[in-house]
Amino acid sequence: MPCICSNSNKPNAVCWTASNKKRWIAGARRAASKLPSLSDASSCNDDPALHPSASCRVPMWRHRNPQNPAQPLQQITPIMNEHTNPSPDTAGAAEWFYVDAQRQQQGPLGKEQLLAQVQNGLLPADTLVWKNGMSDWQALNTIPDLLLADHRQDAAPPPAQAAIAPASTDISHSDIVHAGFWRRVAANVIDSLVVGALSYIILIPVMLVAGFSLAVFAGDIPSGQEDSFTWLMLGLYPLLYTLNAIYYGWMQSRPAQATLGKMACGIKVVGNHGERISFWRGFWRYFAFIFVCLFTLGIGLVIAAFTERKRALHDMMCGTLVVDKWAYSNRPELQTRGLDTVSKVVLAIYAVLIALAILFVMLAIGLAIAGQA
Repeated sequence: MPCICSNSNKPNAVCWTASNKKRWIAGARRAASKLPSLSDASSCNDDPALHPSASCRVPMWRHRNPQNPAQPLQQITPIMNEHTNPSPDTAGAAEWFYVDAQRQQQGPLGKEQLLAQVQNGLLPADTLVWKNGMSDWQALNTIPDLLLADHRQDAAPPPAQAAIAPASTDISHSDIVHAGFWRRVAANVIDSLVVGALSYIILIPVMLVAGFSLAVFAGDIPSGQEDSFTWLMLGLYPLLYTLNAIYYGWMQSRPAQATLGKMACGIKVVGNHGERISFWRGFWRYFAFIFVCLFTLGIGLVIAAFTERKRALHDMMCGTLVVDKWAYSNRPELQTRGLDTVSKVVLAIYAVLIALAILFVMLAIGLAIAGQA
C-alpha cells in the first residue's frame, strides 16, 4: 500500500499507510478520556471552550505522536501531510498542551518550544499546561519538570549587566563615603546664612515695632518695667532656636535628607544604617548641635575630622551619620570623595571673609592705640 507521508525517502522514516493511519486515529480516540477537564482552572459555565466533556468541549488539535496518542480527536480529523507527519526525531518531544489567551487548547509542543514561547513573551508564566500522565491542568510555573527558572537564568542578563550589578551592591554596603570635616563646615556656613536670614526676617520687624512703641510711649511706661524691651528680646531667642530646629528637622526628614547647605555640598544625614531619619530626630539633633557648640567650645564638632565614620559628638548622641548624597542609593558609584566644587568655593569665600575681619579688627586696635598715644 502506498505511503501517505512525503518523507518516506528518509532512512528510519515512519511510513503512513492507510492501515497505520486507521490504527493511529483509533488509538488517539481511545485516549480521549485521558485529557483532563479544565473545570478546576475555569468553570465550564464561564467558558465552554475549555472543557473536553460531551456537553462542553474544547476544539481538539492534531496529535503528532503515534507512539503516545495522548490527545483526543473528537472534533478534528487528522490531516496527514508533510507538516503534520511525525518523525522519530521529534515525535517524542512534542508532549505538552496549553491554553492560549483566547482560552483555546493548543499543542502539542516540546518542553523547549514551550519555554521559548514564555521567555519571548508569547505566553505568560502562569499558562495552564498539560501532558499525558498529569491528572489535571496546572500553571506552567508550578511544574518543576519544566525547570522554568533555570531557562530564564540562561537567557537572562547580558554580560555587561552581570558585571556591573555586584559592584553596585558592594559599594552600597562597604564603600560608603562619609562627609569629611571641611565639607561639613562648608555646608554649615550655607545653613548659617539661611537660618540667619530667617531669624532677621523675624527679629527686624519685632525690633522696629518695639522701638517705635518705646519712643511713642516712653513717658507712659510704668515704674519698674523699663527693662521690658530687654526681656522681650531675650524671649525671642528660644523662639528663634525652635524655628531653626523645625527647619533642620523638616529638611532632614524629607526624601533629600539634607538641609539647603548640605544639598549644595552634596551630602545628607542618615541613621546609623543608612535609613531616613524622622522629623523629631532631626529636630533634637539641632539642639544637640547647639549644646555641643556651647558646652564643648566646638571641640565636639572638630572630632568629626578624626573619628572612623566622620561623626561629631551630636551625631553620636542622636545616632546619625553624614554621608555623600549617593550613599545608600542605587547609584553609589556616583559618590564624591573629598571636597566637591561647591564646598571648595564656599570655603574659599569664607576664608577671605575671615581674613578681612581679622584685618579690620587689627586695624581698629591699631587706630585705638595710636589715638591714645
